[in-house]
Amino acid sequence: MTRGRLCLLVLVAAPALAQESPDLQARRLLEDGRAYRSQGKLKQALDNFNIIVSSFSGTSAIGQALLEIGRYRMDVEEDADKARASFEQVAKQYPQSDGAPGAYYYLGLLTLNRAVAAADLDDALAQFTRVQNLYPKSEWVPRALQASGLVHRKAGRFAEAVDVSRRVSLEYPSSEAAAAAQFQIGHALAVMGEARQAMEEFQQVRNRFPESEWSARALDRITALYRLYGTGKPSFALDPSFGAGAGDVLKDVRAILAAPTGLLWIASDKSKSAVPIDQSGKVGPGLAGEDLRALSLTPRGELIVAAKTAVRFGPKDLRSFAVPSDKPGVPESLERILSATVTPGGAILVADEKRRRVYRYDAAYEFKGIFPERDAKERQIIRMLVDGEGGIVFLDREDKSVQVYSEAGKVLRALGPTGLRKPVDVAVDPFRNTYVADEEAGVLVFNPQGQLLTTLAGPELKRPKALTLDATGAVLVYDDRAEKVLRYR
Repeated sequence: MTRGRLCLLVLVAAPALAQESPDLQARRLLEDGRAYRSQGKLKQALDNFNIIVSSFSGTSAIGQALLEIGRYRMDVEEDADKARASFEQVAKQYPQSDGAPGAYYYLGLLTLNRAVAAADLDDALAQFTRVQNLYPKSEWVPRALQASGLVHRKAGRFAEAVDVSRRVSLEYPSSEAAAAAQFQIGHALAVMGEARQAMEEFQQVRNRFPESEWSARALDRITALYRLYGTGKPSFALDPSFGAGAGDVLKDVRAILAAPTGLLWIASDKSKSAVPIDQSGKVGPGLAGEDLRALSLTPRGELIVAAKTAVRFGPKDLRSFAVPSDKPGVPESLERILSATVTPGGAILVADEKRRRVYRYDAAYEFKGIFPERDAKERQIIRMLVDGEGGIVFLDREDKSVQVYSEAGKVLRALGPTGLRKPVDVAVDPFRNTYVADEEAGVLVFNPQGQLLTTLAGPELKRPKALTLDATGAVLVYDDRAEKVLRYR
């Protein structure tokens, strides 16, 4: 090509690029930003969205750019306040944009995730309803309906949750929300005590959405329900082929926990660590700690390791805690921690053996008081966890009881002391059945009404010390005398 012809092409192309409209440029930035996000290039994605806001604020892409920035603040930075500000900006300043229905949806989701009172749930439901009423033809409508079902579930209105979720499954069967909604139908029915109908609905998840992530979870729920109710009475059998851990990992075990990822965590005082074991039996890198006491999970599924003088949240966040002392302005450290957990509303609860109290801290680890509030009773809470419906479960070693509280500190359910001899651990399945490891009685399984369903006992179970439930509802229990983890399935 001659130099003259090359110059001519450049001159022709330059005006074409210069004539590209701001709206088209902004749309291209938006699409590229979303492509970056799908590739895991999150910083580049955020840069694109910020360029739209700063340089193309008058284009039709501004609402969706702000929506994507809000999603980044929520999912990557985990900053709910900044995310809410972005979503509110879309809803208030750009209500006619394509991003507006998504903004209302995420505003509802942020409120739902941290809801601690009926007013919070009402607010979340109102946001989801706005999506349906203001933008009835939007692709966000099935998501908003599915989330409305979650609001009803969290409020304990399970029949309403079934009705709303069924609308999504039937009216929007091709939407991204359909599989999750169908799963929620089965879940709500199971919690309502309709086991057989629940199994049928879970099977519909597998039939209609076999490639979705919900299909495998539905099979797990069917397995768990059939084991409990399929033959008229619970049926658990020892799995002789199961083995997990070896050597020091199985000595002086203080707690075990089956994580949603499929890992089995074992906290051993002998190995001075909590170690993960995958389903093939491979041991992963552990988390070191002295005098480990208990394991639990945050609402986001991160591991909580409670040790005598500190609590680890996730792999890196190690925290000590203190309470006000008799000397004004001089806090006193907690040096005999028994257990810890994080509530659905984000509060951190820490049980102290010396003061015989459970203390509450906010998400910034600031002391807020005791839990339940104004509770004068002394407690030795050796286990704390949050069940699938947001109930905060306490196992009191001294009182020989299990109590389940709401976020506000109201007692929802209780077990014991009748029927419990020496309880040492507790777990709750997705259907609100409670499993108690008792050193003298084996593993006791109670329904939500507190009635004994079955007892796991036998010559192989000599002294249960810790237990957990896997995704299929199988019971994993550490026997202190045998120094091994047994599985009943």
